Amino acid sequence: MEFIIREITGNNWLTILIVTCLALLTMAKGVNSLLFSDFILLFSNNKYIISYQKPNKLSSLFNVILLVVQFISVSLFLYLCFDVFKWDVAPDRIMLYFKIIIIYTVIVICKLLIEKIIAAVFSIDVIIDEYLFYKVSYRNFMGVLLLPLNIIFIYTLEPSEVIFTILFLVLVVLNLIVLISFYKKNENVILNHMFYFILYLCALEIAPYFILYKLII
Repeated sequence: MEFIIREITGNNWLTILIVTCLALLTMAKGVNSLLFSDFILLFSNNKYIISYQKPNKLSSLFNVILLVVQFISVSLFLYLCFDVFKWDVAPDRIMLYFKIIIIYTVIVICKLLIEKIIAAVFSIDVIIDEYLFYKVSYRNFMGVLLLPLNIIFIYTLEPSEVIFTILFLVLVVLNLIVLISFYKKNENVILNHMFYFILYLCALEIAPYFILYKLII
């Protein structure tokens, strides 16, 4: 009798991450069920943005929970990208994931803090708070959308480079639509400070993601 060696890949730690995200979403709904219902409909209407876009809302328990979900879910998607595209940058898969989530989390939080500091220095707290809430809310929502896709790719569908390339492009386009819609809304302010706006785009919207890629690599 000839024995065939079967390679078994453990998914226990991935399951823990997914269950953690589901638990956090349940917690967010428990914190404020009405707010959660409006958040889930974010792409179909802007009631969530209009109703809850208040100073310091970004640091509320509800948004902090969703931000953690974003960190876990987006990092998991990036981890799967590394696996699909065969970017072997770490022999230990768990360590690769934790490297991704730590770097991603640090960059996002540092961006938020720098933008808050800039707002205080130039006395533009109102518009920056509005911008940050708008941007973070949509990115939290994208993190939630990525969660079921991550589950499918881990347990059901074998991911391919074509699928992940399309998904990556869709996410980039969605992010651009979100940013452009806000910039369009504040077109007059931006046109009056075009030089600073271009500096902001280069320093805080483009450079951090290039740094994220380089640090992980």
